[in-house]
Amino acid sequence: MLEGLNPSTQGYEDMTPLECAKRYTADFLSNRRNLFLITNHSSNTTNNNTILAMHIADPRLYSPSNWICSHDLDPKSLICCDPDEPSTNLTRGLPWRVQLETVGEVEIAGCKSEITSEKCKVQFSLDIMIVVICCNLIKAGSMIMAVFRSREPTLVTLGDAVDSFLRTPDGTTVGMCFADQKFIKREWTSGWRTGPRQWKQKGVQRWWTSVSKTMWITCNSLCGINIALVAVFLGFGMLADGEFKNTDLKSM
Repeated sequence: MLEGLNPSTQGYEDMTPLECAKRYTADFLSNRRNLFLITNHSSNTTNNNTILAMHIADPRLYSPSNWICSHDLDPKSLICCDPDEPSTNLTRGLPWRVQLETVGEVEIAGCKSEITSEKCKVQFSLDIMIVVICCNLIKAGSMIMAVFRSREPTLVTLGDAVDSFLRTPDGTTVGMCFADQKFIKREWTSGWRTGPRQWKQKGVQRWWTSVSKTMWITCNSLCGINIALVAVFLGFGMLADGEFKNTDLKSM
């Protein structure tokens, strides 16, 4: 383990337990790597092996920060803990203790942290980038052609459409005052010659009548299905978390 990782080299920095706990609980650690936790434990064994335990933080595990907590340093442990626990205890003046399988509970007296150079790079697919650039060029060219070749007034907003019909009335709907959507679908699609429609007072028109019942039922049904699915998955998640820590909806 120590081959190539000698903590006495210039690549390592001595840190206090509080500095170490705060540094290695960061969400993104870009300039640090291997870490040695120094303890005050004195072994009675005759060999010179001073390594009490070794842990590899695997991000694929349930909680890769388990090593920093006070319970057993088991790489496959599914017990979720609070990574800020050591920092909070050290700030209060309490010691940082870690439970090991080999020697039991030990107190962390210091750390040696390996300093590494930050490596940042951009990863992308050249083929996808070329396709995107070509599509953007086609889009930009089409927009330029539309600006310079099309001199007709555009219909962008509802006001543009109203202005267009006022200046150039639609000959097919001349005299069809008060014709609504249902009237057009019922008579015009049948090939009948329609004329002016008689106005009929329908009473007070509520705001929800502007949308059909089918649209209301469809929209509310989809929203209800989404809410139900989210509630079911939230329940599954809380049950799964409950195996490792106490969780309830209020604390979340």
